[in-house]
Amino acid sequence: MIRAFVSGVCCVALLLLGGRVCAQERATRLTLDEAVGLALRENPTLRAKGYELEATRANEITAGLIPNPTAAFTSEKYGGTTFIEQTLTVGQTLETGGKRRRRLDSARAASRVSEYEVADVRRLVVFQVKKSFTDALTALAALQLAAQNLKALADLERLQRLRAEKGDISELELLRLQVQQYQFQRDAADARQALNAARVALRAVVSPNRVAEDYELVGELPFRDFAYTRTDLYRLTLANRPDIRAAEAAREKARADQRLARANAWWDVTPQLEYKRTDSNEQTIGFGISLPLRIFDRNQGEIARTRAETSRVDALREAVANQALSEVETAFGALQTEREKVVALRDTYLPKAQKARDTVEFAYRRGGVSLIDFLDAQRTFRETSLEYLKALGNYSTALYQLETAVGGPLGN
Repeated sequence: MIRAFVSGVCCVALLLLGGRVCAQERATRLTLDEAVGLALRENPTLRAKGYELEATRANEITAGLIPNPTAAFTSEKYGGTTFIEQTLTVGQTLETGGKRRRRLDSARAASRVSEYEVADVRRLVVFQVKKSFTDALTALAALQLAAQNLKALADLERLQRLRAEKGDISELELLRLQVQQYQFQRDAADARQALNAARVALRAVVSPNRVAEDYELVGELPFRDFAYTRTDLYRLTLANRPDIRAAEAAREKARADQRLARANAWWDVTPQLEYKRTDSNEQTIGFGISLPLRIFDRNQGEIARTRAETSRVDALREAVANQALSEVETAFGALQTEREKVVALRDTYLPKAQKARDTVEFAYRRGGVSLIDFLDAQRTFRETSLEYLKALGNYSTALYQLETAVGGPLGN
């Protein structure tokens, strides 16, 4: 019986330990959706903002509390010839002017402000993830292109070395061909460095503790066309942007604080109940009331402050909205520009550069054109291909930037 119990305990311990190990297992492959999901759960900046929201919500508990009752006890006339006199007084403050309700309104408005601030941090974190992921995919594509170019040039270089050994071409021509390989090696080194930097940035924003150092990226550079107008974007921005909503919630909080300041100008009443045992050993009960005489301090300063604060947050909301619309305009212009580049390179210039490179290479292999012509066609194709990859990456980043400026994803 004891042995069975011990075995059961060991099994449970192993299961719990295995669960903890699985929970701490780091991802080795990341898609864009997985990276975004991990960041929303594990990003420390976002988690810190979530705890700030919890702290703000706790203020609602404090705001809804009723004032504690008060009690006073006195015992006097010690050392005399009569009985000791004792008095017990109990009071309960009754708030007037709707103070408790106004405090709750202010605390709840503060919670709404904090909620939208959390959403705004989430918006920026998602953009950082998408941008880093796009930068990594762009660098990875550039690295793959450089590898393909290096392989093609190496194959041609081996063929030309045989021709040089037979005397069909000069050693100088072979040397020029070999020197050309440096450009592709440099492209590969630059792309590898950019890929490492982007992977580090992505891992940092997602969570270094949840992503392995040598993780693999899964995805391709997308081209998603865009059909929204400026009017649509402006409407979506004003409706969805979290910082605008936070400014609007701050405006409501300022108005709630102003109403609370006016309510705090009211007198609170404290009814009291007194029990007394006199020096002649008589026991009596009495009633009373306590209230402040608000002759000088009628909360004038706080009322004036909250009135000014209301005007300030009104202006701040307008400034935030103007800044958001300006970001939308800038991102929309960048998106249109990058789209034109991608379409022109994809449909016109890249096919022509590739066709020219293939044609010249075919002729060069058969001695129909000079090495200079071949290297020039190869260089043009390389530059055009890299420009296309760069434009494609910039277009994706501009689209993510526009989604960030609008405050939400944009469908087709």
